[in-house]
Amino acid sequence: MSIAVIDCLAHGSKGRRLSTLDVIGVGPRLIAGILDYLGVNYEYFVGSDVFRDPDVLKDFNILLVSGMSTDLTSMTKLIRLWGRDGVAIAGGPACVEYERLLRGGYNVVVWGEAEDKIPQVVKEVLTYGKLVSDVPGVFRVVDGKVFGEFPRKYLSPELLWRYTPSVKVVRRYRGWWAARVYVEVVRGCSNFYRPTIKLVSGVVCSGCGLCRSGDLELRVNCPLGIPPGCGYCSVPHLYGPARSKPVSLVLSEVKELVKLGVSRVVLSAPDFLDYGRDWLVTPKPLTDPREPKPNLVALEELLSKLFEISEIASGEVYVTIENIKPNLIDRSVAELLSKYLRGTSVGIGLETGDNRLHKALGRPSTVGEVVKAVELLHEYGLKPHIYLIHGLPLEDDLAIRNTIKVVRKLSKFNIEKFTLYRFTPIKYTAFEGFPKPKPAVKSRTTRKLYDVVKELNIKLKERLIGNVVKAVVVSRKGPYLITYPLPHGPVTYVRSSTVGIGSIVLVRVTKVLNDREVFGDVVGVVRGGNVG
Repeated sequence: MSIAVIDCLAHGSKGRRLSTLDVIGVGPRLIAGILDYLGVNYEYFVGSDVFRDPDVLKDFNILLVSGMSTDLTSMTKLIRLWGRDGVAIAGGPACVEYERLLRGGYNVVVWGEAEDKIPQVVKEVLTYGKLVSDVPGVFRVVDGKVFGEFPRKYLSPELLWRYTPSVKVVRRYRGWWAARVYVEVVRGCSNFYRPTIKLVSGVVCSGCGLCRSGDLELRVNCPLGIPPGCGYCSVPHLYGPARSKPVSLVLSEVKELVKLGVSRVVLSAPDFLDYGRDWLVTPKPLTDPREPKPNLVALEELLSKLFEISEIASGEVYVTIENIKPNLIDRSVAELLSKYLRGTSVGIGLETGDNRLHKALGRPSTVGEVVKAVELLHEYGLKPHIYLIHGLPLEDDLAIRNTIKVVRKLSKFNIEKFTLYRFTPIKYTAFEGFPKPKPAVKSRTTRKLYDVVKELNIKLKERLIGNVVKAVVVSRKGPYLITYPLPHGPVTYVRSSTVGIGSIVLVRVTKVLNDREVFGDVVGVVRGGNVG
């Protein structure tokens, strides 16, 4: 039986990635790595390539498809295009929609963490042509009914880090040499606070304080059954408390990616500052987002070892980090990050500038702590990337006005950009069942925030005019070359007939095209290339 592994992450409803085009995630690569460990042959595909040419799947009778809940339409469309007898297995964050996936043609859905489930599922499907055992955390249809149960516990670090994500499959992505390749360093999240908003089910936090001051083990389960974490986020429920990947394993994977030719590596974690904090409380789970403070020894060891790799030390390959909790940032943290990551972008979740709502969402920080964190990062030469969410439950005109005030204040610092997301109620989160709001441009309440964010992002890009940035050429669009600044920055268009795809060039920014893109002139070539 032949197996195809398919990455449908961020494909939405249209079967192609409309944003984050330069991102190569961890999940599908991990599935490929598990199959490598098992000695099972497979082919690896990016979903958008399959939608362009569905015939590439005609010889495969087992599909393993990863996606998010927002990718449900693309994932089910993929099964219809496949159109043959076989076994289709779905996983990734989309697992929260397991019933819809099973109705849409999937035979098996793997819930949450896959390391303890995929080996048995694949072995049975290869042996019997179907899954025959009851595996906790695996859902399937038996006699027309959905059958399965949720896993009873989260994985131990020993099992969690047994498998290494495949490196070789990175080459299956268009422009892989210029992409941001995510390397997982933390699984799960330490925020086991609960939101205090009255939920759709009628349940409302009793204020018992267990999730904010109780024993770390007791915080895992709420007496009222409220899912853990920020009310809109599924990470703690799906993937559990934060667990850190050993330095040696991170180092090994990054070295292989550098050897392959990757130019940008992102150390992926729901919160990079959770790295090593779990080692300070073991054997208890890390379910407190505020204490203990960041493990500076572990963070220093990880970053220093990575920067011993010659290509990273020389600036040929860039390392960046993902999100960090503002409440964990103090001067010592900012100083450490600046030592290795000065000038790079760091994600900070503000979500709302209204303190009432901020706490009610289950956030572990205050608005004041967000502002202080941004000030410190700015002082130490890092560039905060601020995340916002509009349409949240209980959001009103006052909340929007407060958010606009905070956003304008933050824009005075060295901000990379503001990203405004629309609230999406995800199954098995505390905010499941709340209505999805209108797009910001169509909402009386949030249109002003949308306009302010767009205005500020344009002004932030205007600061780039006259600057020379290093960028990698990724593709051609008409008479223009599309480049990605290194290690990050807005998509930059240039005119040139003398450099090829894969070249690294110096670009002087001359014009802002919109809130996401700029235009520039090539003023030098660092490295020629003609990748294709």
